[in-house]
Amino acid sequence: MLAAAAALQAQSFEGTIEFTKTTGPVVTNYKYYVKGDHVRIEELSSRGNVQGIMLVDNHDNTVTALSPDRKLYMDVPNMRLPKEIKVDVKKTGEMKDMAGYKCEKWVVKSPSEDRILTYWVAQDAFDFFIPMLKTLNRKDEQALFFLKIDGAKGVFPMLGMEQKMDGSEISLLEVTKVARGSQKSDLFEIPAGFTKFERN
Repeated sequence: MLAAAAALQAQSFEGTIEFTKTTGPVVTNYKYYVKGDHVRIEELSSRGNVQGIMLVDNHDNTVTALSPDRKLYMDVPNMRLPKEIKVDVKKTGEMKDMAGYKCEKWVVKSPSEDRILTYWVAQDAFDFFIPMLKTLNRKDEQALFFLKIDGAKGVFPMLGMEQKMDGSEISLLEVTKVARGSQKSDLFEIPAGFTKFERN
C-alpha cells in the first residue's frame, strides 16, 4: 500500500485546484484544470458562472484567452520583460494543515519593493505551477516573488498573502479545494465554433 502511495506522489499532479483571490473588497474565484503541460484557468463570478478562460500550454509557452459569452478566442502575447527584484527567502519549517495537505510556511521579503509575501506550500508533484507562472509572465507580486524561491519545484501555495512591510494586507490567495483525477483533453482545446478575435 505504501509503495502505491509513493508511486502516486511521484506522478505529476493531474486534477483541479479551486481558490479565491482577495484584493481589498474584491473577491475573485478561480479554478485550475491541470493535465500534463496544459492548464485551463477559469475565472468565476460570485454566482459561479465562468467569466473568462485562459488555456496555458507550458510546453509551447503559449496562452490563449477564451470569451465564453462571445465565443471568441485570442492569443495572449508574452511581451513583458522580467522585473529584477531582490528578495530574502526564509523557509521556516513551520507546518500547518490546509486543504488536506501539510503545508510549510515560506516567507519572501523585499524591502526595496516594500513587500512581504507569506506562502504556505504543499508538495504533491505540482510540476505545472512554476512553468505556468513563467508562461503567464504576470507582473503581480504573488507570482514574481514565488519565482524567486529556490527549490520550489513541485510545490503549490495553498495560501499566499501579500503585505506591505508595515503588515498591511494587499492580496490573499487561498485554495479551497484540491482534487486529483483524470481530466478530459478537450478542456485544453479551443472549443468548436469559437472565432479568433483579431485586433484591427
